[in-house]
Amino acid sequence: MEQVDYTYEILLYYLYMIADDNISYSEEKMFDQICNELNVSIDEKKAVINSCGGGLYNTKADIFDIIIQEKIYEKVRMNYDSQIEISSLIRIIWNLVNLGYADSFYSSQEEKIVKFLVTQWDIPLEVYYEFIDIAETIRALTNQKDWVVSTFPKGIIRDKKERKIDNEIQNLLNGVMLIIQEIVM
Repeated sequence: MEQVDYTYEILLYYLYMIADDNISYSEEKMFDQICNELNVSIDEKKAVINSCGGGLYNTKADIFDIIIQEKIYEKVRMNYDSQIEISSLIRIIWNLVNLGYADSFYSSQEEKIVKFLVTQWDIPLEVYYEFIDIAETIRALTNQKDWVVSTFPKGIIRDKKERKIDNEIQNLLNGVMLIIQEIVM
């Protein structure tokens, strides 16, 4: 099987993260997790980050315009050209939505980018809206977990409540994988 080059995919993620002029700690952590899942080396990741901050891409410009002008969305899609690989494009949409909510604020710029990609890649709009609902639910559960941690003293009751919330979040994430699998069937 041919090795996939994820350079443009992680470039898309990074440009997306800087679209609202701020990279939060949560977004950084999620970006690192995505890079790890894709087996992207530290050097490849650094090269992408440096290309964004080092002048290759003018990050003062509108990120949406950069994605269009540089045809980054097409370069990402070239890795996933067969119908079976539509699941990879849907996974990218999920990652972008999830990154958008990582800092608790899904900006209009982030939404504009994702909706454009959904249209360009022929992703069913209902899948996108389902991902938005799931991301908002995960954000609410994360806020609930933060409240539990700040309200209850360490101990069995707090641990039990945290585990319950973690299980609910994991069920939602499993649901995302199920949605992606169902699309290609």
